[in-house]
Amino acid sequence: MGGMLLTMLFMMYIIMNPGIRIGMGNLAKDVLEPKLGFDHQYPALTFLFAGILMISVTTIIRHMLIDWEKMADIQAKMAAYNKEMSEARKSGNNARMNKLMALQPQVMVLQSEMMSNQMRPMMFTMLIAMPIIFWLCFGEGNFVERMDHKVLSLPWEPNYSLTDRLWFLPHSILVYSALSLPFGQILMRGLKLVSISNKSKIIESY
Repeated sequence: MGGMLLTMLFMMYIIMNPGIRIGMGNLAKDVLEPKLGFDHQYPALTFLFAGILMISVTTIIRHMLIDWEKMADIQAKMAAYNKEMSEARKSGNNARMNKLMALQPQVMVLQSEMMSNQMRPMMFTMLIAMPIIFWLCFGEGNFVERMDHKVLSLPWEPNYSLTDRLWFLPHSILVYSALSLPFGQILMRGLKLVSISNKSKIIESY
């Protein structure tokens, strides 16, 4: 929990510090815009390729740092506990419920371990993702602000403004997420399947 709190505080510090935001955005701009900027002529491709790059790197980092076997074990234990608790409630078995309630401290420890495991790669992935997002959408003088026509033609909206906001999120970050997140889910599932397959082969070899 302490590591997660420090990570969140570090993120807030970066977001609230204009100098760091601009510096990180400029770093991503200098590295990526010559290759992916397309002179602001094809913003959809810029969002797509920048998103694929960010999602690929951060997904691989997460896959390497998260103990998926431990995660699966904890999730199985949590599911079994919740199932037992539900059945005890339905049957009115107070003795069984009391025994399960006595196990709650151990369940809380498992939940904490699972959360810690999930948060472990966050610091590294954040340092990859935030400069790209600041360059494209959030930083001062970002990619969208420097476009001549700050709109995209979408199937449901021919002039979709990238600078309008949905609550506090600019439309540009919504487009960026819509283009990149599906690829991340596919990549993560693929990496999990490869990892499981490799472990199965190792077990079979013994």
